[in-house]
Amino acid sequence: MPLNRLLRATLVGTLTALAALGVQAQDVKARTARFGHGLADNHPAGLAAKQFAADMDKATGGKMKITVIANQALGPDPQMLGALQGGVQEFYTGSALALLGQVKELGFQDVPFLFNTEAEAHAVFDGPVGQYLNTKLAGVGIHVLGWWENGFRHITNSRRPVNKIDDLKGLKLRTQPNPLTLDAFKAIGANASPLPWSELFVALETKAFDGQENPVVLMYTQRFYEVQKYMTLSGHVYSPLIFAVSKKYWDSLSADEKQMMTTAAKSATAYQRKTTAAEAGAALQGMKDKGMQVTQFSEADLQAIRDKVPPAIAPHLEKIGPEFMALVRGEIAKARAAGKPQ
Repeated sequence: MPLNRLLRATLVGTLTALAALGVQAQDVKARTARFGHGLADNHPAGLAAKQFAADMDKATGGKMKITVIANQALGPDPQMLGALQGGVQEFYTGSALALLGQVKELGFQDVPFLFNTEAEAHAVFDGPVGQYLNTKLAGVGIHVLGWWENGFRHITNSRRPVNKIDDLKGLKLRTQPNPLTLDAFKAIGANASPLPWSELFVALETKAFDGQENPVVLMYTQRFYEVQKYMTLSGHVYSPLIFAVSKKYWDSLSADEKQMMTTAAKSATAYQRKTTAAEAGAALQGMKDKGMQVTQFSEADLQAIRDKVPPAIAPHLEKIGPEFMALVRGEIAKARAAGKPQ
């Protein structure tokens, strides 16, 4: 081969190789993603997010690098959810209630005393109810990978023990920004107000708020025992965490990548729920060891709450939708029947 033709062939081969490397580099860069959440690194959801990232790195041979960013470093939950919808942030776990204006059915999560056990909640979120919500959320730019566990919510405060329903009267409690929740607490005498999660610890520390309501693992990992003295095990609401990917990002994946992600997500969901269950008792004991006084409502007071709340939340249930609520209650009934000893 003449020298000039050989040089041209070598040059073309080199350029082709460089171009291929460039495409690969771009591909790796396109698969670099951020997983944002507002929880502590050591919360079960934070640990599960890291497991998910590691599993995806392994499954893709290092072609998908997911960086987990905790403690609202990417912004408050509403901001992260907006970024997820816009494709600016790729993954998220946390509350989905900021999307209530777009998916009204999400409001059912805060209906008091809906679930008796975590197993009932899992069956509902993993079944037709969850599928319905997942479809609605896909319509607003969010692909749900799973529903993780936050747990049953309990009440804490810094003013006095809450042993009966009357002890709630006048307490200024921070609640989730769901009108249904606000009206439920007001119906039993508490002065309920929403507040961004990022501002809560300081508000409790400065006594701007007397108390709040959250699951025990979340309270423990956020060190609420430093600013709250009294806890009442009310178990008034079961609180899930949405585990989701931006639909824009999801749609950019190949079929193989989607399958890998679905498999890793199922594994992370099972791990997250198991870890939450294992840590709940330890978290409660840890807060007792830190000096928190823990009490429980009597069955009579719990029944008094159940009697007072329904009229206050009836308009909200109507907005959520009678047909959807019928689906929820039907699935809970199925889960209870399946869980009863034969």
